[in-house]
Amino acid sequence: MNMNDILFCEDENNRINAESAQGTQSIMVQSDMKAYALRTGLWPSSDYNFIINAHAEDRGWSQEGFTGMEIIQ
Repeated sequence: MNMNDILFCEDENNRINAESAQGTQSIMVQSDMKAYALRTGLWPSSDYNFIINAHAEDRGWSQEGFTGMEIIQ
């Protein structure tokens, strides 16, 4: 095996056995949520699930009949 074959095998192995990673959008939402919690005095004394729900409510993400999967045109 030459070096190219070894690199190809490693790349294929990493692709097939990929590990999960947090995406950019998730990081941005989490950062925005923490900024909201700091601004409203919820951080660090409130339960994390309460902060998530309060942030979603503040953003309008928990509206009646809204699933978050709608496509905005």
